Amino acid sequence: GLDPKCAAAFNYTTVNNYFEALKKVIDKHNIPWENIYNMDEKGLQLGGGRKGDGQKYFYSCEDWGNYKIRSAELELVTVIESCCADGTAFMPGFVFAGKSVDINNIEVHKDIWLVI
Repeated sequence: GLDPKCAAAFNYTTVNNYFEALKKVIDKHNIPWENIYNMDEKGLQLGGGRKGDGQKYFYSCEDWGNYKIRSAELELVTVIESCCADGTAFMPGFVFAGKSVDINNIEVHKDIWLVI
């Protein structure tokens, strides 16, 4: 969820003051739009972990083949996206912990950043 302090700061006055200050810096230093970027990151969990899907299964002891086997391994991945104020964007970047990722088994677009 959203931090209550962040939610309280997200109001017209605060946001307007931020963009007025930003405009002053851009104008003062004559920064062109193609040199202004925004970047964000998102953390993802791949694999196991504590959170299940909440589904429960009942099986007869004769139906062993229906049991779902899940890995307790948890892979954390960070996805980084960025765009420019002039409307251009980069391909996303991915940051892996490197424990279970074999770079030789991954096909990656030439413009995607991959950090292991």
